Formats: sequence, structure tokens, C-alpha cells
Amino acid sequence: MADKSAAQSKIFTMPAGANFLAELARGLAVESGLKDNPEALADALIYVPNRRSERALAFAIHQAAGGKACLLPSIRALGDLDSDDPPPSAEAAFARLPPALEATERLGALTRMVKHYFDAISPGMPAVACLSAARELARLLDQAALSGEVDWSDLQHLAPNAQLAEHWQQAVKFLQIITTHWPAHLEQATRMDPFVRRAAAAKAMAEHWQDQPPQTPVIIAGSTGATPASRILMQAAMQLPTGRVILPGLDTEVDPATLAQIVETPSHPQFALLRTLKALGRTPGSVALWPGLLARPEQDARRRLLHQALTPAQRTSDWTLKLAALAPHGDAPTFVRQALDGLSLIEASDDVEEAQIAALLMRETLEHETQTAALVTPDASLARQVSALLKRWQVDVPPSAGRPLSQTDAGSFVLLVAAWMADPAHPVHLMAVLNHAICKIDQDLARYLDQHVLRGPRTWTDLAALAKLAGAQKRPAHQEEPPHLSDLKREAVTFLETLDLTLDKMDLHETAIVSGQSWLQAVVDLAQGMGRAPRPWSGDDGAAMSALMRDLANLAGPMGDQPGQVWFDLLEAEAQQISVAAGLPHPRLAIWGPLEARLQSADRVILAGLNEDVWPAQPPADAFVPRVFRERIGLSDPDERIGLAAHDFAQLAAVPNVTLLTSKRRSDKPAIASRWLWRLKTLARGALGEAAKEALAPPRDLDPVAWLRALETAPTLPDGFTSEPRPTPPVAARPTRLSVTRIERLIRDPYSIYCESILKLRPLDPLDAPTDARLRGVAIHKALEQFENTSTLRRVEDLLDLVEAELRKGGESEADLIALRERRRDVCAEYLSWRDRVATEIEGDPMTEIVGQYRFSVQGTPFTLTSTADRLERRANGHLAILDFKTGRPPSEKQVRAGLNPQMPLQGLIAREGGYAALGRRQVDALTYVRFGTQFDVRSLGAAVPRSKIDARSVPDLIADAEAGLERLLLAFASPDHPYLSAPRPERVAHESDYSRLARRAEWTGLETYD
Repeated sequence: MADKSAAQSKIFTMPAGANFLAELARGLAVESGLKDNPEALADALIYVPNRRSERALAFAIHQAAGGKACLLPSIRALGDLDSDDPPPSAEAAFARLPPALEATERLGALTRMVKHYFDAISPGMPAVACLSAARELARLLDQAALSGEVDWSDLQHLAPNAQLAEHWQQAVKFLQIITTHWPAHLEQATRMDPFVRRAAAAKAMAEHWQDQPPQTPVIIAGSTGATPASRILMQAAMQLPTGRVILPGLDTEVDPATLAQIVETPSHPQFALLRTLKALGRTPGSVALWPGLLARPEQDARRRLLHQALTPAQRTSDWTLKLAALAPHGDAPTFVRQALDGLSLIEASDDVEEAQIAALLMRETLEHETQTAALVTPDASLARQVSALLKRWQVDVPPSAGRPLSQTDAGSFVLLVAAWMADPAHPVHLMAVLNHAICKIDQDLARYLDQHVLRGPRTWTDLAALAKLAGAQKRPAHQEEPPHLSDLKREAVTFLETLDLTLDKMDLHETAIVSGQSWLQAVVDLAQGMGRAPRPWSGDDGAAMSALMRDLANLAGPMGDQPGQVWFDLLEAEAQQISVAAGLPHPRLAIWGPLEARLQSADRVILAGLNEDVWPAQPPADAFVPRVFRERIGLSDPDERIGLAAHDFAQLAAVPNVTLLTSKRRSDKPAIASRWLWRLKTLARGALGEAAKEALAPPRDLDPVAWLRALETAPTLPDGFTSEPRPTPPVAARPTRLSVTRIERLIRDPYSIYCESILKLRPLDPLDAPTDARLRGVAIHKALEQFENTSTLRRVEDLLDLVEAELRKGGESEADLIALRERRRDVCAEYLSWRDRVATEIEGDPMTEIVGQYRFSVQGTPFTLTSTADRLERRANGHLAILDFKTGRPPSEKQVRAGLNPQMPLQGLIAREGGYAALGRRQVDALTYVRFGTQFDVRSLGAAVPRSKIDARSVPDLIADAEAGLERLLLAFASPDHPYLSAPRPERVAHESDYSRLARRAEWTGLETYD
């Protein structure tokens, strides 16, 4: 029972679950007669916790006035423990306070002091380590300001035993930075710490009110009084004739024994409120309910159940008795069922499913006209996931906390420019900048560089070498270069040369040691030069990026000269910490963090991320003052933040329609449900037994898990349906010219031929690709061709130099070249020895890289088989030997006989039919694989000893078999109904196809064939 009537009281509360701002506006409108007098509240002064509730209250007052125009009161953001809102300017003006120190300026000054401390002990402490220590000191300063009076003088007497004494004395000496040097620095700079200034402003306002008490209403609403500044203003408002304080969610029915436990439990949701009441000289029973609140039995039951669920651990032994005492007529089961009506608890398998469930609940809300829904979670990643999922239904709901600056257009562009600046010729970093939406470089030029210059292994070291490479790019001899490509080539060379000159003047290579101001200025200049004006400095994200660059320039001074990577890491880390508004709010849906959700309400509230270390989050470890020492010097208990988080949870969980979401796994790791959920479930089971699970589950017709399972269930497919691609293009569109290597692909993976020859899709090499077997093979083929065509080259070293030169051009690293040099020297020696041995069997010089073709018809349609033979040798008997060089293991004779590797026999077919024009028709009596890589080996087809005469196949027989197989293959694909299947026999596929992803093999085979 309250000891004062509502009319006489200056302090009120609204119970958990009430629509705080709407009820506040309603009560003020009724009391002042706002509907009849639009100026009734014009002179009132109302403090609310943060900027969001400031705007929301203004709208609520407008609605309470019946939607009519009215003069709004002065509404100011008070700023709470977790809020970055500054104190109102009016309070600062009364105090004539010095300006607050900018955050980065403060961090820079602390970094300078930390560096000076360590330089005096042992010079050489890395600047990044000094910065990290300065951040911890800044956090400690903030905690001290928010704790009130802290007695730093007692630090040196806190060591509990001799083992810690020496270590603690060193820590105390280090902490003199904030106990002695920092106050002196502030006095000299005539600045104030932000939180200290906030408390000083509140004191100035309180003194002003005492000297000149305002005669108009002064109301402090919705604050828990967690900060000294808020408690000072509350005390002052209580002394005013028209002052009032309205607390959120105070439990006015707490019994004395529980009350004694709560004041000793900082993690309890009522802890901050009870401390505030103590400062105001009041007890919970003296606080009146806000007038006009309608009694709702179900909400009252929910609120009482939550208070019991969150009671201190020492008071949980008699839970069952307390439930019976709370329940009408002692009927605890009925009481708990009534309390849980409208509350659902869902445990998702992981955070991905949790986001899907939240998105479905919000989307379903839109099916009911005028209804609203809000997702509340401290997990920013989960909030962004839900926002992205809602866009599937063309519903744009940006998280109120915004996006990290690093993920905005301006932020990502500046970070990409900064990363690229360290190595301007890096193909991935360069294309990342050129492809960004803000970049002003012509997209045709960017596309040309991407497709014609930068693909494949990196064979250049700097922009000058890249410019030369771009100018030397040539199309194959049989392809004429279109005029527009010639123009783009010239533009590319000019662009790269200009970039090289610009960056050369900056002298900011990867290992350069520079000042932070110089490095940041270079990033600004490059971003501005590459950006499409007025970007990247316009818009909310551009303004935030500009402010960050300015702040970092102030911070960089104390850190001295550092490698560019240090400055980049600092820029990237800070950009991830800054949030930027993501867009206009949705009229009926919202995604809030717990701070933004304070005093807010919606028809449906979804509380997500209810896992330990997420909600509630564990307070960070203190780097300098152990927890056992904090209380003795007056620092607040870190668990107070858990208490405030618990208060937020209790307020939101008491709304009529609420869904609680937790996950069994988060970020692919096992997760534990929030302690609050465990307590709620335990209390429900104590009253309902096994029926508690059903009571906590959502109604069957409103179960989002069932909706999700329905969405994930594939529809029944018609008989014979397959998602395997089975394209059957018109016969006229099918290829009539293929090389012998593509014939092999047509056998093993017809779909790749369909994509390449019919759809004209060509795979691009990756940017900055590693040198692979294919590229090494091309390089070694070129080296062998040059060696055979240069009469002056005969020595092992000559061949080795050619091989290494071509491998180097193909992107092979120097380390790999050196590591395999001796092995390759042995291979070159073996090759030359073999070459000398077979020289007597050859008539004339061998012919290398000879192009041939064989024309014939398939059902009346001309077809051309083409080939480029690595080496042709004319024998003394007039016959021909065909050699194919392999860097890896060549195919076995069994594979060739089976028709899976017809390349060599088909080359023999071309030679037999006179397809190598300079040779005429020739009988082929040798098909030989020469392995030239890190091993040397020579293997001839048809030379293997058969197990029986039936197995014996001469080279002409192999060629005839290949000809017959080619005829059967082409006849099959000449049928209009014959499909181009994707690797119909996977066991025959030697390498992963470039077109497996396009064929979606992972979906219809159930096998992960690509990343």
C-alpha cells in the first residue's frame, strides 16, 4: 500500500508491460486538458532517457491530443548508462562549463601518456600496445565518472597479501596516469571528461532550480537513475513544487526480505531502481502508480511471475510457496497459465533459424491491418540477418542501430582504397576499387582491365610493369582486334601510367614507415580522386567517414611514425565500431536494440538473442583494477550492466504479446539459453509440471516453426521429374568443329561443351590466381618449343633457363623455382639424353606445335576435327611418330583403349588422313607420351606387353578404334533428342568442371562438388 495518494505523490511508476510513453502522454493530456487547450503543455520540461524516446514521446503527445495541432513541451534526452546522448545544452550553459574533450583527442592524449610511461621504463613499446592500454584507461575513467565519487588515493593500500604487493605497486604507479597526470592535463587544456561534464551540468541545473524554482511542470520520466547525473536531477525535481519522477517497472510489492537481497545483488533488474529510491529517500511502497492505468489481470499475473523468476538466487528456495501465495485462492497452475497467456518461448536450432523465425513473425504481422511488431535484440548480426530476410518479401526494415560504417558505401570505398594503396598493382584490390559504385572510373575500362589484363597469375610487381603488360596484350593471330578494344587498351595503359605517377609521389609502399596524418591524407586524396563527386564525403555515411578521418588524424600524433598496415588496421577497426543510420523506418515494423527499445512498445514484441554472453552479455574484464578492489575505492560493480539488461528484459517480456527466442548454437558453436529463460522455465515447470512445455509453446495456428518447416518442405514433384540439366539444343546450333581435347570432354562431360560451344560461356581465370598444373604445362610447352627452334641452344642450362623463364612469366614464385631447380635440372638432362638417343631414328628436324585438321561429314553435315600436335617426328621408314608432352601423369593405355582419352589416337587419325598439310597422308606407328615436369618419363601406346594376344592393339588399331568411337559419339549428338548431360558418369571425370556450379550438381546429386 502506498503511504501517499497519487494526487500528493511526486514519484510514480508504470508497471512492466505498460506502454510507457503512450500512458505518460495520456496522463499528461488528461491532467492538463490538452485536447481543449493546445498550449496546456507548452511550458512543461520533460526528461526522457534517450533521443529515440524523445521523438517517440512527441508523437505520443500529438496522438493524446486527438491528432490535433498542439504546442509540444520541451523534451530533452537525459542520457542513461548505456547512452551516448550528451547532456542538454541548457544545463551546460548554466554551469558555464569548459567544453568536453573529444573522444579521439582524449584517447590520443592518454596514448601519449602511456607511451611516455613505458619509454621511461623500457623504450620500444609498440604504439599499438600503447593505444590498447589507453583505451582501457579511458574505459576506467568512464566507469569512475558513472560510479560517482571514486577514491583513487586508496589504491596503494589494496594489495591483500605479499604475493600481490609488488605487482600491485607497479599497477598503482601506472594508474597515476589517470589519478595524477590526467587531471593536470585537463586543467591545462581547460577541458572536461564527457561523463564528468554531464554530472557537473546536472549539478548546475539542480542549483539553478533551487535558486529559481520553475513554476511549470518538470518531469523526469523513464530513467532508472543509473547514472549520478540522472539521480542529481531526480533529487532536484523532487524538491520542486511541480516536479515529478516517473520510474519504469518498479516492483512496489517486493517483500522486505527480498528487498534486502536485491540491494546486495547488482545483477538484479530492480537494483538500479532501489538505489535511486534510496538516493531520493523513498521506499518502494511510497511510490504511486501512474494515474489512469487500466487494471489487466493477465498483465498483472505476467509481471508478478517475471518478478519471481528474476528474484535473487537466495530467495528461490520457496518458489512453490510464493506462487501459491501470489495466485488467487492458492491456485498456482491457473495463475501461471494466465501469466503465460500471450508469451511464447521458442528454442531454435541455431542463430540462422532464429533469424528466420523472427522474420516470419514480423512478416505475418503485416497480414493484420494496423498491427505493429518490433524485434528487440542486442545481437547486431542477428538484426541485420532479419532485415535481409524481410527483403525477400520486399519489406524494408533497417535496424535502428544502423549499419557499421565499414559496410556503408562511403566506408567500404575508403577502406578498399586504403587496402589497395599498400600494393597498387594487386589485381584483387585494384578491381575491388574499380568495381565499387562510388568509383568514377568508366566501367568499360574497368571491365577491360578485369577480363583482358588482370586475370590469371600475377606476373608483374608494380603499376609500371602492369601498364607495359596491358599495352602488350594481343589477341590470337586468327582473331582481329575490334576497334573499341584497341581504344580501351590505350585508355588502360594511360590510366595505369597516371596512377603510377600519382602513387609514386606519395611514396606509401607496403613497408613504408609514415605518420598517421600523412597516411590518412593520402587515403583522403586517393578516395576523393577515384570517387564520383561529391562522394565519398556526402550523405550520412560520408559525413561519418569524414569525421572518423578527422578524429583519427587527431589520435595519430602520439603514436608516431608506423607502417601503413598499422594505420589501416586502426582505420578498419574504428570504422567497424561506428554505426550509421540505414534508412527510413518502416511504419509498422521495427528492429531495435535494447537501448532503443526502452519505453517503446508494439502489438507484437520479439525478444531474440536470449543466450548467455549475448543477452545478457558478460561485462568485460577489467585490465587494471580487479573486481575485489573496485568496491573499496567506489567503482560500480560490473554486474550492474547485467541488472540493467535484466530490467530491459523484464519490461519487454511483460507486454501482452511477446515471443522469446533463443538458439542451441550461435556462430556454429554450442550456446546456452539465457539465465532468465532457465528461471522462467523452472518456475513454470514447478507449477505445471510437464504441461509447462505446452504452456510456453506458441499457439498451433501461430507457430512460426511450423511456418518455417512448411517453407522448407519441397513440393511434391511429378513422376520422372529431375533437376538435372538435360539441354537438347537444335541440331543446327550444335558444334561442327571441335578439337581432340574437346572430344574427350564431350565424352566425359557433354554439358561443358554445351556451355562453351553453344551458350558461348567462357570461364575467366581468377584474379591473382596461383600457378596451377595447366599454366605450368603451357609454360613448359613454350620452353620446349623455343629450345627446339633455336639452333644455338644445346646445353642443359640453356633448357633449364628457358623453362624457368617461362614458368616465371606464368606466375611461378621464385621460392618454388629455387626449391625445384635441381629436380628440373635432372629432368632437363634426362630429356636431352633421350633426345640424343632418338635423333638417329628421325628423318630431318622434329616439328613442334603443328596445327592440323580433318574434315568429314556426320549424316551429311560437315564436321572438322582439329588438333595442335606438340611434336611430330618423321621416321626413316616414312612413317610418323606423334609425341605429346605432359607435366603430370599421362593417361594409362587402358584409359586410351577404353576410349576415355582419345586425344592421341585422334591426332593419329588426322595425320593418317593428311590433316597435317606439310606431311601429307602418313601412317602413324608411334603414339608417345613424354612426361616433362618434376619427373621425366617416356611411354608409348601399343608398346605395353599384353596379357594375351586378344588384348594386343597396334597403333593403327588404336587409331581405327578411336575413329569408330568418334563416329558413334557424333552420330549420337546429331540426334535432336540427345541431351548434353553434366558428367553422366562421375567416375570418368578427371577434374572438376568449370561448369559444375552452373549445372547445380550439388543440388541434384547431393554431393558437394564445389565450395
